Amino acid sequence: MEISDYVYSVKEFEAEARYIEALIWDAIAVREGERVLICGYGDEARAVRAALERGAIVTVIESRDEAIAAYAEIGATLLRGSTSVIPARDSSFDLGLAYHYLHEVDPLFHSQILGELARVAARVAIVEPAPPSDPLGKRIASLYSQAKRSAGLFERYQNIDHWKRLLQGVEAELSQHTFAFAKVPPPQYLRDTVALLLDTMKAEATPDDIIEELRAIARRSDAQILPPVRNVLVGAAVGDLPAPLFTARPPLLEEQLAATAASASAARERRIDATSATEARVSPENGYEFPPLPAPPAAAEPEAMRPPGVPPGFTPNAPAFVPPPAFVPPPTFVPPPNFMPPPGTGFGPSEPPAPGAAAQPPFGAPFPPPFAMPQQPGSPGAPGTGVGWQWEPPDSGTSEPPV
Repeated sequence: MEISDYVYSVKEFEAEARYIEALIWDAIAVREGERVLICGYGDEARAVRAALERGAIVTVIESRDEAIAAYAEIGATLLRGSTSVIPARDSSFDLGLAYHYLHEVDPLFHSQILGELARVAARVAIVEPAPPSDPLGKRIASLYSQAKRSAGLFERYQNIDHWKRLLQGVEAELSQHTFAFAKVPPPQYLRDTVALLLDTMKAEATPDDIIEELRAIARRSDAQILPPVRNVLVGAAVGDLPAPLFTARPPLLEEQLAATAASASAARERRIDATSATEARVSPENGYEFPPLPAPPAAAEPEAMRPPGVPPGFTPNAPAFVPPPAFVPPPTFVPPPNFMPPPGTGFGPSEPPAPGAAAQPPFGAPFPPPFAMPQQPGSPGAPGTGVGWQWEPPDSGTSEPPV
């Protein structure tokens, strides 16, 4: 696979992050003119700004003086107080929103906060990141949680079942949505995340060992973390839960992703075609080299080495191979007890040869070699040519060898 099949480019990742954010607000289903109560200003008041852009009438419940001073001119009404005991009448708002808020609050207070939001608003929405799923993301989250605790603050992510139980506890009709990135973000995402955490920790007197470990993680060239899954849960009275209308994916990003997928598919097809062509050319008939190597040119035959009358390039047929006959060993002679061979048999005492008779070897004619090829009279190696053993026909003219 190509790297673009599973890793976003920087532009793709930024566009996908904006699109997922739009889907989250579609799931919350904020409608123009609705009265929305938001828990705290949050990180750069992003949730407040998004609700205002959608035409909502926004109120923020906040107790921190620095945040109140920083966003005094943002265009939202301030309700100074605590979310555990909201200073508002019942059903004062259409929507109570906890956007990336509850993971910074001790879980012991979650039920109380959700009960108060359900009291003052017709419906309640929770937007929370899920706990990290990758090892490096878990380590960074653990370090950040330690830094928060050292500053007397709280940081803990919960799975979706925790938020479902809280909303079911206020007897709400429930809808839930989960949004996640489809691919791995670029390395820049890790560096930006760590830089953001370090900026927060500097203002909170974080221990040096935590800061140094985070910096070491950011310096790793092979380090990558996965963006957290985002869970959106909305609860309301039965029949009052609006159906969300989700935004279509922006055409530019859709075209980029389609082009990336088409490029990856074309690359795979090219690899498959190359493999098929290789398999077609490599065969017992074509040879096993790739590309098949041509046959070496025949060496020129010197004129002096070619017999007269043989045309150039003539190759005589190789002689056929005739396997030798199977060797059958002769039977072994076992004499009976007290046996005495008769004279002249080659065993025991021998008689003097007759006058003029040829001398016989002590054991008679030898057996032929076990793998001797059958020979034709007059052929090379046949008896009488001086190769191997030989015999002379008797004077009588018979063609049988002597016994």
